[in-house]
Amino acid sequence: MSGISDHDLARLHTVLEERDILNLMIRYADRIDANDPVGSAACFARDGVGHYWGEYVGREAIAARLAGILDQFLCTSHHLTNWLIDIDGDRARAQSYVYAFHRRRNDELPFWVSARWVDQLVRTPDEGWRFARREVAVVGRVLVEDIQRDLDHPNHPGRLDRPIGVWPL
Repeated sequence: MSGISDHDLARLHTVLEERDILNLMIRYADRIDANDPVGSAACFARDGVGHYWGEYVGREAIAARLAGILDQFLCTSHHLTNWLIDIDGDRARAQSYVYAFHRRRNDELPFWVSARWVDQLVRTPDEGWRFARREVAVVGRVLVEDIQRDLDHPNHPGRLDRPIGVWPL
């Protein structure tokens, strides 16, 4: 029985690192859809930068900004595709396409956004991979009059019921 070559071990290590980064990207989307701005902000390095129509530095500032954004919606559902991850030691760059459904709080109309999440990541000694910087690059958006307002729209199964317009929690 032959052993695994150094080349194959290095490739396997890269695949596992990419998977860790992909899991972080998915965890961030899940926490957004769960109406959990603190959990979303925890995906950032402690001094991370979130670029959400302005720059927000640090987890507390990022969570406050995300809370303000999420307060505008009854529910969201983010879907990621076309991941591209490039690792260089303890730093990485990544991007993903995101297609996000939103139901607006003020009129319950559906609102879709197509965007890219463009990331710089850092591997931290105590938390693993975290976003050093994340930027939302919107490609397009569509607001549609909803002809099915009376249908039940179940939310994220773990969506948090938190006060609207209140920060910090």
